[in-house]
Amino acid sequence: MGDSLRPAEDSGPDVVCFGFLTHSLLLMVEDLPPPNGGAAMKESVETVGDDAAIISCILTNWGVRTNLISSPFGDDYYGHRIREHLESWGVDAGQRLVEGFETPLEVAILDAQGGRTYFQRREPSALAELRAPGVAELAGAGMLYVDWYDGKSVAEAAATASALGVPVFVNLESRYEEEASRSGLLPHASICQVSMDEPEATGRPEDIARSLIDRGVGTVLVTQGERGSLVAGAGWVYRVRSPAVEIVDCFGAGAAYSAAAIYGMRNVWPLERVARFAAAYSGLKCEVSGIAGLTIAEIQKTADTLESTRSRL
Repeated sequence: MGDSLRPAEDSGPDVVCFGFLTHSLLLMVEDLPPPNGGAAMKESVETVGDDAAIISCILTNWGVRTNLISSPFGDDYYGHRIREHLESWGVDAGQRLVEGFETPLEVAILDAQGGRTYFQRREPSALAELRAPGVAELAGAGMLYVDWYDGKSVAEAAATASALGVPVFVNLESRYEEEASRSGLLPHASICQVSMDEPEATGRPEDIARSLIDRGVGTVLVTQGERGSLVAGAGWVYRVRSPAVEIVDCFGAGAAYSAAAIYGMRNVWPLERVARFAAAYSGLKCEVSGIAGLTIAEIQKTADTLESTRSRL
């Protein structure tokens, strides 16, 4: 609990990413067509989801020791594509292949305005295969990342990590009220990320951050798409404008923000630098199809140009 984070030199995996694993097919169009209509496809990309897998790929690319603990994939086309993709990013995927298992699939249509319309094959039986990591897998880790939507196993994982003194990063998306309370995640959360650029999101970012901090969360990240983002903690709020970008693919922008924030916090950066870096990478990712393999130096160059403000929480 709280916002104290051990430096990245500790033994064991630096970050454990725990979450559902799916094959994702991204289709880029200029605009979504009307019903019974069609649209020219500008590009198609095969990649991997959900957020835990994306974050594991990004952090591994930046030299961070990660352990991806996920649901399995099958011995089918989509499963083999997942394995190829993870291994191309240096993420070990060998232990997740299960004979006879049907690999989960997501198809997302991405428009030039940053919108995402998605279709999922996310069977309950597949989610049931997401088994929480135990003490042996979490002991010595620097951080655990989980998503609220991955079922009861994430609360079990968060509780185990918290008991071991491992900071827990929880992605709440726009469900910072009801899901945070019902899932049992908040008592174990050190860091929470909230997305305000989703249709059901309501409220003021500062009020949301204050509410979560009052409930024991150490650091709160709130993203608002092109309207910018904020990081709150230690009595301060840092607001950062998003970089001006030409949108190609916003799929995984939230995961990009999470990965960049985790990288900064694990390196014990000041919160303002974390806020700038996360905003920069999340924005720059939208100019790239699939996961953006940008270097730390490239991201920091943009981060240094972003306007930011500081105020009391």
